[in-house]
Amino acid sequence: MQKENIDLLINNAGFGIFGNFTETDLEKELNLINTNITAVHILTKLFLKDMVARNNGKILNVSSIAGSSPGPLMAAYYSSKAYVLRLTESIYEELKKQNSKVTISVLCPGPVATNFNNVANVKFSLKALSSEYVAKYAIDNTLKGKLMIIPGIKIKILRILSKISPDKLTMKVVYKNQTRKK
Repeated sequence: MQKENIDLLINNAGFGIFGNFTETDLEKELNLINTNITAVHILTKLFLKDMVARNNGKILNVSSIAGSSPGPLMAAYYSSKAYVLRLTESIYEELKKQNSKVTISVLCPGPVATNFNNVANVKFSLKALSSEYVAKYAIDNTLKGKLMIIPGIKIKILRILSKISPDKLTMKVVYKNQTRKK
């Protein structure tokens, strides 16, 4: 049986858990880690090896703007998305140094109109972008070979603010915002 060549891999599985770290369910958190981190890691490695051998292909890993900052009350989710973000950035640089034609991108959206809120049991204060808009924006930028893909001007501004703000201030702001999600 001949193996089909995959030209585009989109790692888009994930879910969140809301609550104090000491009170959230460990089994749910381990499932989150397996979905948000382990599956992304495995699929990226397996498909990337083949793409590099062919010197052709694109990978889009879905993280979140949450991966750019600490996440009190959603510690496991924020941390898992930080892993996806840093993994993708690391691989991007490796591919660049190898002069590979393979590209890897990371999507870091804010709230998107999906079932995420129901599963995580949260409500966002920012208006969610439509999943159709985010998907088209992500694919268009992945095909251009862009590393970090952040849809929406408000989320781009939040990303910049999180990079220039002291970590302790960011933690306080995120915590206050998270308490509004209940």
